[in-house]
Amino acid sequence: MAKIDMMLYKEIGSILKRERTLQKISLDTLVDKIGNIKTKSSLKRYEDGASRIDMDTLEIICKALCLNYADVIREAEEKVQFYSKNDSLGNYEENVEYLKDNYPNLIDLYNEIHANDQLVILFDKAKKLEPQDLAQILKIIDTFNKETK
Repeated sequence: MAKIDMMLYKEIGSILKRERTLQKISLDTLVDKIGNIKTKSSLKRYEDGASRIDMDTLEIICKALCLNYADVIREAEEKVQFYSKNDSLGNYEENVEYLKDNYPNLIDLYNEIHANDQLVILFDKAKKLEPQDLAQILKIIDTFNKETK
């Protein structure tokens, strides 16, 4: 799953969960409202962003929650667009600019990490990194890479 794709499904799930809980509807009740076409565990995976939700299912869930599915998608896309510029590695453009000015040899490493979902996930629990913090981490990784070759 591509990074943006994964982020979009996670945002859609987050919106569905927010709306369901605001309406005080349990997952069990939602299963009933959608005619048992999906299980409680499937709905939970959608809300957690762990599973992709197909558009037909999204439309049915949105209808059960009295939501316009196009509005849900639009809101999710807006959030993903914002987060893709300001992700757990910090602001991409600011980071590249800082690295270009101070550590041009680390730009390729940064782009490699930024493009790889498995590597970016290492930073998900960290605070939003400032360019200087990111540079320090990249220097450590770069040093480690050179020493293990």
